Amino acid sequence: SEVRSQDTVFVIGGATSSLKGRELAWKFVQDRWDELHTRYQGGFLLARLVQFSTSGFVEESRAREVEEFFRQHPAPAAERTVQQSCENIRLNAAWLARDAGNISNYLKTRASL
Repeated sequence: SEVRSQDTVFVIGGATSSLKGRELAWKFVQDRWDELHTRYQGGFLLARLVQFSTSGFVEESRAREVEEFFRQHPAPAAERTVQQSCENIRLNAAWLARDAGNISNYLKTRASL
């Protein structure tokens, strides 16, 4: 109640800049989904909330978790965003699997300079 309703989504999104923040934001959204869905049910802020709370994930298991959550908690106003978020999670997972070793090696060589 201390944060304006239209600003809540951006406060949650701001928390996602770190690994721990992403975990906490996603858990917050899951734990308070009924309240958040009621608050933002028909507007673009619901889609933003989904986007902000899932965009940092990089594992296939997270994509499945997000899909399962929204199967159990339908959000027609954010359905496209859920699909896009899961696609982005999968793309990030594939990129990480493909390039993590090269990036790690590069950073190690740069650190030794």
